[in-house]
Amino acid sequence: MPFAPASKIDTFRTDIEGLRALAILPILLFHLDPSWAPGGFAGVDIFFVISGYLISGQILKAEAGKFQFLSFYWRRIRRLFPALAVTVAITLAVSWRLLTPGDFKALAWSSIASLLGVANIHFLLSVDYFNESSLLHPLLHVWSLSVEEQFYLIWPAFLILLAAGGKKTLTRGVISLGLLSLAASALFTGRAPYLAFYMMPFRIFEFAIGAAVFLLAARPSRPQSMVYGLIGAALLIAAIVLFDVRTPWPAANALLPCLATALLLIAGHDGFWHKTLSAQPLRLLGRISYSVYLVHWPLIVLYRTWIVVPPTLSELLGLLIVSILLGALLYIFVERFYRVSNEPKISWLFVGSIGMRSIGARLEAFVTQRQAALFASFLVVPALTLCISGIVIARNGFPDRMSRDRVQKAAGELSFAGDLCSSARSRCTFGDPASQKIVYLVGDSHALNLVYGLDRLFKEAGIRGIAIYDHGCLFLRGTQRFQRGVPDRTCARNVADAFNQLARDRHPVIFAGNYGGYNREIGLAGSGEPFEGSGRDYIAWIETHLRDSLEALGADERPVVIVSSAYNTGIDTAKCAAQFGDADPKCVPQSLESARNKTAAIDAMIVNVGASVPGLTILDPKISFCDSTHCVVRDNGLPFFRDNAHLTNEGSAFLIGRLKPALLSALLAKQ
Repeated sequence: MPFAPASKIDTFRTDIEGLRALAILPILLFHLDPSWAPGGFAGVDIFFVISGYLISGQILKAEAGKFQFLSFYWRRIRRLFPALAVTVAITLAVSWRLLTPGDFKALAWSSIASLLGVANIHFLLSVDYFNESSLLHPLLHVWSLSVEEQFYLIWPAFLILLAAGGKKTLTRGVISLGLLSLAASALFTGRAPYLAFYMMPFRIFEFAIGAAVFLLAARPSRPQSMVYGLIGAALLIAAIVLFDVRTPWPAANALLPCLATALLLIAGHDGFWHKTLSAQPLRLLGRISYSVYLVHWPLIVLYRTWIVVPPTLSELLGLLIVSILLGALLYIFVERFYRVSNEPKISWLFVGSIGMRSIGARLEAFVTQRQAALFASFLVVPALTLCISGIVIARNGFPDRMSRDRVQKAAGELSFAGDLCSSARSRCTFGDPASQKIVYLVGDSHALNLVYGLDRLFKEAGIRGIAIYDHGCLFLRGTQRFQRGVPDRTCARNVADAFNQLARDRHPVIFAGNYGGYNREIGLAGSGEPFEGSGRDYIAWIETHLRDSLEALGADERPVVIVSSAYNTGIDTAKCAAQFGDADPKCVPQSLESARNKTAAIDAMIVNVGASVPGLTILDPKISFCDSTHCVVRDNGLPFFRDNAHLTNEGSAFLIGRLKPALLSALLAKQ
C-alpha cells in the first residue's frame, strides 16, 4: 500500500456525479412506467460499479499501514444511514393512513430489515406468489442498499489482505473474485433467480469491475477517451432499451451496463466526456441521486395506493418531478450534514446556480446552527422507528385505526379459496376423501379459486376431488413458465406429472387457468426461452397446445370442463373498501362488458376449441358475478375477492353455487 495508478482519484471527479444521474434517471422512468425505460433497473448495476470504483480507491489510497477500519465504516454510516432512517420513518408515518393492517404490518417488518441492513434477505424470504407485486412493498428498493452495505463488510479486509502481497496479487485477487461471482451469478440465475437477484455474493462482480477500473485503467488520450465514451454510451443505451423484466438478471446480461459504466469512468477524466458528464443539470441530479433513490419508490407506491386506479400520464410526470424535489430536500436537510464537509457549498449548487446566492448563504447559516441537533437525531430517529415498527407488528397493523364499517383485512389476511391446498405442494385432496368418484382439478391459482366451493359441493355430492396445481404455471402439455426469462423447472415437472397422471384413467377433469396472462412468459419445456409472439400469435400458440393437451388426456372419452377467463374486478376491491369504504366511487368494480372486452380474444379461442371437441363443457365465471348492469363483489360485508381476480372462501362458495347445476351435469354425464 498504497496502490494509486494513473487513474487514481486525486481530486473530486465531477463527471462521476453526472454518471450517477445516468443511473438514477432510468430507474425513475422504469419505476414510473416500465415502457419508458424497459431496462431501467440496470441503473442499480451502474451504482454498484461506481461504488466499487470509489470505495476501492478510498481504501487503496491510504498510506501503508494506516487504513482505519473504524473510520471507514463511520464514513459509510454517515453517508448512507441518516437519509435511509428518515425515509423509513416518514414512510411508516404516512402509511398509517393509507395501508390496511396486513400491509402496514408487512411494512413494519421491512422497516426493521432496512434499518438493520438485511432488506435483501427479508424480501427474498418473505415475498411469495400473492405479494410478489413490487407495488405492495414501499421499501422494496432498499434491497440494493442492503447489498451495498453487506459488500462494505467484506471488501476493505479483502483488499488490505491482498494488497500485502503486492499489486499483482491484489489485481489477480480482485479479478478472480469477480469472475467467481459472475460464474455463480450465471449458474444460480438459471436455477434460483430470486436468490441470484437479491443476494450480495452474486453481485460482487459488479463492484469488482469498478475496482478493476481503478487498478488497471491508465488515463487515456483524448481520442481514446472519445472512443471509450462512445462505446460506453452505446452499451448503456442498449441495456436500457433492449432489456426488460423478462431478461435473466444479473448473470452475464448485467455485464452490458457494468462494462458501459467502466468505459465511461475511464473516458470521464477529461475531454468531451468529462465536460458532458460534468454538465450542471447532470451534476445536480447526480449529487442528490441517493436521496432521490430513497424517496421515489415509497412515493410511487403510496400514491398508487391512495388513488387506487392507475395514474394518468400527467400524474406520472408529477411523480417524477416530486421525486426529484423531495430527493433534493432530503439531501439538503439530512444527507449532506452527515457527509464529509469538503463539498461545494449548498448555496452554490442549489441556489447560487440560479442567481440567488444571498438566500443560499442564509440557508447555509441556518442549517449550520442546527447540525448539533441533527447529529443527536442520528440515533433517535432509527431507534424510535425500530420501536414503533415492533409495536405495529405486535398490534397486527392496528386494525382499529380503520372505520368499523369498512373491511378490516388486507389481502394477506383474507382467505384464499385455494388455501385448502398447501402452496408447498402440487397435489391435494378435497371433497369426500372416501368416495370412489374422482374429479381432477388442474391449473394455476385460477384453478385454486374453485377449491373451497368445490370442496363443499363435492362433500354433498359424494365426490373426491384431486387438485393438481402450481401457482403461476399454466397447465398445457409440454410447456413451462419462464420467470424473468429463466425456465421454471418446477412448473415443467408439475405439468408433465399432471398429464402422466391424467393418462392413467378416464376420470372427469376441470381445467382452469389464466390463459391470457402468460404472454412472453410461457414456452416449450426444455427450451431456453419463452415464446415471443404476442396478440393473435400468442393466442394461436395457446390454442395449439390446448388442443394437444385435450387430445393427450382423451377429452372425447371423459367429461372435461374448461373454466374460461376469471372475472377481473379491475381494482383491488378489498383494499379499496378498507381504505375508502364501499360507497366510494373509486371502489366500483369494472362492468361485465369491460371485463369481457379485455378477455374476448382468449375466451373466443376457448369456445372455438370447445366446439371441436364433443362433450367438452365451457363455463364462464364472469356471468356468475355480473349481469348487464352491475357486478357483485361482496355479501354482507364479506369480500368475494382478495385482490382483483383471486377469490376468497366466500367468493369461491358463491361462484360454485352459481355454477353447481352446470358443473354436476357435465361431470356426471358419462359416469
